[in-house]
Amino acid sequence: MISEIFAVVTPVFACAAVGFVWARTGRPFDTRMVGALALYLGIPCLAFSTLTELRISPEALAKIAGAYGLALCCFIASGFAVVALLKLPVHTYLPVFTSANTGNMGLPLCFFAFGAEGLALAISVFVLSSLVSFVVGWSIYAGRLAADFLYNNPLIYAVAAALFFMLSGIQPPDWLANTARLVGGLAIPLMLISLGVAIAGIRVPSIMLNAGVSAVRLAIGFAVGYALSAILELEGAERGVLIIACSMPIAVHNFLFAQRFDRNPADTASMILISTVISLATLPLLMLVVL
Repeated sequence: MISEIFAVVTPVFACAAVGFVWARTGRPFDTRMVGALALYLGIPCLAFSTLTELRISPEALAKIAGAYGLALCCFIASGFAVVALLKLPVHTYLPVFTSANTGNMGLPLCFFAFGAEGLALAISVFVLSSLVSFVVGWSIYAGRLAADFLYNNPLIYAVAAALFFMLSGIQPPDWLANTARLVGGLAIPLMLISLGVAIAGIRVPSIMLNAGVSAVRLAIGFAVGYALSAILELEGAERGVLIIACSMPIAVHNFLFAQRFDRNPADTASMILISTVISLATLPLLMLVVL
């Protein structure tokens, strides 16, 4: 069991450490360009390649997405409760409850822990998480409804194309499958390295309130994932992927949103950093639970 956990955790730490050290040594790294490559090219190709190559039913994808949808409802409700109880600004603290790092950390962890099946299920979760983060989260930061992400996101079209091939029983042509597989291989390393760079670049004050909120968010995430997996009687990869996705730290893009709309970006950055450090420190324990 220890060797299995080590095999899952080590690649995540190693790739993130590359990005962290790269940034700390002052080497140039175009975060915007690398992030765009991963988000708009690598991840869509990875999703298409994984879903079309793996024999997994659309029902299984819908099941895990529905389970994570229930989890998101719990996160939003708990976020409102925490914000109301502590009388915190909604536009700063509520989004951190709705947006977890199911991409940079969630996808690699699910892949290393459960292989191609875990990755396919995690992609389904990531699609839903992205929609909520970039529509609900962005709208909270902006103070207005933002729905353009629904039709501007290549991931949506990639998943739709993959579902077409899955439901029709038609195999994608070799040139398309090979291209998607090759380009999709960029996604996970780029995301993890970018995560390390982002952590290295965050400068924040030490605030006990933000540390407390971060710890509460992580505890709620794990509790919700564990409880829902038991209630819904999920097993194997489905159970593990749901618990992992729910237990992920606050997504890095929240800092970009907070900075874009001037919603206390320092507080958001501190919560991202603290939650990520806690998650990395407790990662072996999380793998022990799901494996």
